[in-house]
Amino acid sequence: MQQRFMNLYDRDRWRRYGYSLTAVGVLCVVLAAIFESRKDVAAGQVWLISSALTLGLAVSLWMRQRFSYVRFDGGKLVFRYLTVTLRIDLVEVRRVRIAKLAAAVQGRARTPKGLAGVDALVLQLRRPDTARLRRMLTRRCVFDDELVIPLAGAAVLQRQIEAVVSPHRGAEGPETRPNPNRSRRRNRRR
Repeated sequence: MQQRFMNLYDRDRWRRYGYSLTAVGVLCVVLAAIFESRKDVAAGQVWLISSALTLGLAVSLWMRQRFSYVRFDGGKLVFRYLTVTLRIDLVEVRRVRIAKLAAAVQGRARTPKGLAGVDALVLQLRRPDTARLRRMLTRRCVFDDELVIPLAGAAVLQRQIEAVVSPHRGAEGPETRPNPNRSRRRNRRR
């Protein structure tokens, strides 16, 4: 099974809002039970509906952070968000790099304070389908021909992509190595 790299936007959203939504939902259930025990059915139903809405939102945030990831699958990048999958062929990737999230989106989007210093995978694409990418990844991640996604383990994914995109880039041949027998004359005085 391929390694999954979690989208940190979704994890941050769950940490900021998920726990408090769950607490509010549980509180609404308790209040509904209290009103039901006092035979105030109308108020009890209002609190039950409120609890269903807040708990439903909390569950959706939890599922999104749990099932939203990027993985490298052969010659494609697979972006998964809940039940939706988007594949980008590595032929479409012009350049891949790692940058701090705040620097990568500077002037184009707001960065949550907790994520400003995390590593983000920055992909420059040749012919991106920006409308589809924005629907799936949100406008916070898609800028013209560039994707900026904060990922857990972004450097590992970048190395995997670069190994496929440019396999000969890191390989040194005998003609590219410096000759140890040749003396260096820089900064020598005669």
